[in-house]
Amino acid sequence: MNGGLNSISDDLSLAPQQLRQTANGRLTDYGAITKRGGTQRISSAVLTANPVLNGFNWSKDNGTEQILAVANGTLYTTTYGAFPVTWTSRTGTLSTSVAPTFAQFRDGTGTDVVYIADGGLINKWNGTTLSTNIANSVAVETIQVHNERLWGCGNSTYPDSIFYSALNDGDTIGYGAGGGGQIIVRTFGDEVVIGLASINTSLLIFHRRGISRLTGYSQDDITVQPAGLTADVGTIAAKSIVASNNVAYFISERGLYRCNEMEVAPVGTPTQPDPLLPLIRSLSAAEFDNIRCVVNRATKELWISIPGIGCYQYHLVLNAWSGPWDNAYISPDTTAFFEVIDDDGLPVVMRGDADGWVSLCDAPLIYTDNANADGTGGSTYALVAQMHRMYCGDDALAKALRWGYLTAQLKGSKNCSVSWATDETAGSYQLPPSSAGIWSILENWDTGIWGGSGSRNYRIPMGGNGYYVDMTITDSGQALPVFSRMEIETFALGRR
Repeated sequence: MNGGLNSISDDLSLAPQQLRQTANGRLTDYGAITKRGGTQRISSAVLTANPVLNGFNWSKDNGTEQILAVANGTLYTTTYGAFPVTWTSRTGTLSTSVAPTFAQFRDGTGTDVVYIADGGLINKWNGTTLSTNIANSVAVETIQVHNERLWGCGNSTYPDSIFYSALNDGDTIGYGAGGGGQIIVRTFGDEVVIGLASINTSLLIFHRRGISRLTGYSQDDITVQPAGLTADVGTIAAKSIVASNNVAYFISERGLYRCNEMEVAPVGTPTQPDPLLPLIRSLSAAEFDNIRCVVNRATKELWISIPGIGCYQYHLVLNAWSGPWDNAYISPDTTAFFEVIDDDGLPVVMRGDADGWVSLCDAPLIYTDNANADGTGGSTYALVAQMHRMYCGDDALAKALRWGYLTAQLKGSKNCSVSWATDETAGSYQLPPSSAGIWSILENWDTGIWGGSGSRNYRIPMGGNGYYVDMTITDSGQALPVFSRMEIETFALGRR
């Protein structure tokens, strides 16, 4: 199953290791498919009855961590710990509509701070005080640290420009007298600058159509004019630009792309088509602007949230797709994705939603969506994994179905079934409730489920006939089962 999701190609074109559906599923590193984890709200009350615009994890110089979130123009802070956490509202007003961007940097006093860009003059949070609309700075919506300077773009007066600060002083962004400045980027004419990404020695500059790069602007103050990387593709989704392993990923009107300092290329290929492409073409400009992406370093996945549709995953090792994840990821709709460091120092992903909640994704031992902070409640969700269409070697010969063989580790799931459909008939089989992975019914051992056995083969009695068969696994139990292989046994109909 390591070929992942292929919802685009013709049925005859799917590779044997590809799947037609992977709803609420994800690929493992070794190519099996497993159910995704649940989501858990981290506080007992919403931040505010308004969308969470964005969030950020601040790893301070002293080694402590702080979580920041912005909703309805207010900055909230908390620390990761036992749920429910307590959010603290900070004094100071930010934009109530612009999704802010964050950057950890230093100000002129050498203090470790977090800069916040919300479309107005730059803001900063030093751990105790929120300073808004810093004097002499410039208005920007997107910021990025590169070569010991704070860079920004998204100025309504100079939309074709990028702005920079003095060395190690983000307060001076765009302020010439303080060592900052402005660069008009006319690589492709007066193209609007949408976003920025720091990749190796280059600052990548994303336009609506085209990508430029700036190199050589460093401690030596050697100014080099931006050069064109491509004039063929760009983006209008500023929050879709993310970096991983010196590669920038972004969503264009032609799907998911990746680029480095030297080249730009689509992720989709004829054999591994991009499932986002037909979805993107149906989005409005406002919906396109609300696409959110984040890299989950723990699972080596790029998560892509499409408004009203769900969250897709692109596995950065397997180069394969899964998803979409629905339920909590679209109800309430996802408005923010950001990485946080948990108590064990490991990266986890949190999401903000349109109702004002911040939730932990893949919450440990949580198998429901929108669960309360104490782990109770929430709604169930189902994994639906459909195999490639099986013709059993001959698409022009009718077959009689006999047995299906599923290799799986149910991990305690009590509600897992396999169904099949042909051009002539349909059927289903309920797998026996699993006790594997369960110790003393509800007891947990250490941080995981104790007593889990390895994968086993399930023999599925099938019936009916047809020229092909579509096999679908559905799991709505409260567990995270893993499925690694599906085979079927049939008999050819006709003369023998």
